[in-house]
Amino acid sequence: MHRGIANINATVEPVAAYWDDHNTAALAAEGPLWVALGDSVTQGIGATHPGRSYAARVLDELRRETGEPWRLVNLSMSGGRFEDVVHRQLPAMQGAGLEPDIVTAVIGSNDVIWRRDTDGIISDARLVVDSLPSDALLSRVSEARLDRRRRGVNEVFEAAQQRGAVTLFEAWQWPTGVGVWAEDKFHPNDAAYRYIADNVWQAMCTRLDGSRRR
Repeated sequence: MHRGIANINATVEPVAAYWDDHNTAALAAEGPLWVALGDSVTQGIGATHPGRSYAARVLDELRRETGEPWRLVNLSMSGGRFEDVVHRQLPAMQGAGLEPDIVTAVIGSNDVIWRRDTDGIISDARLVVDSLPSDALLSRVSEARLDRRRRGVNEVFEAAQQRGAVTLFEAWQWPTGVGVWAEDKFHPNDAAYRYIADNVWQAMCTRLDGSRRR
């Protein structure tokens, strides 16, 4: 195995343990709640420390900008796919009786990269948007020209937004593709997680502004 891949893979379990401890503390605390769903990107794999993941950066921003003791329960999992959000992460949220103020989902990359059954992928994308809370913030998947899987997923997401099922944003809209990958050449690095954090934060700001006007 390539050394860079092995090095990143070795971080998966320690990062998951970090978020398990973080979630335990968050559940015991009080304050507005953000629940994050997704895959290794929401875990922060590829960052030099989970505190440099987009999730940790956005949590810091939420607390700083609102002055409120926001909590984050990160239910993401490395390798996560659409079916994991539907059958594992959302049931975990519901089973714990959580009533989050904000739900975000950055999911789909593993489906479009590692699966070849386009119809199945698109069907699972529909299941995700039907399962998420109607006020969830959902990232589009990054698109590549002529990739029918990615295009099909985003079309499902767009249709869901049009009928009010989710609110979309662009986690993958970065100013550059240079110098943004971890040593496995697959996961984002610290610089990329700053871009993702900015995109998630902008999506949250719209939601927070709307809440303040109500």
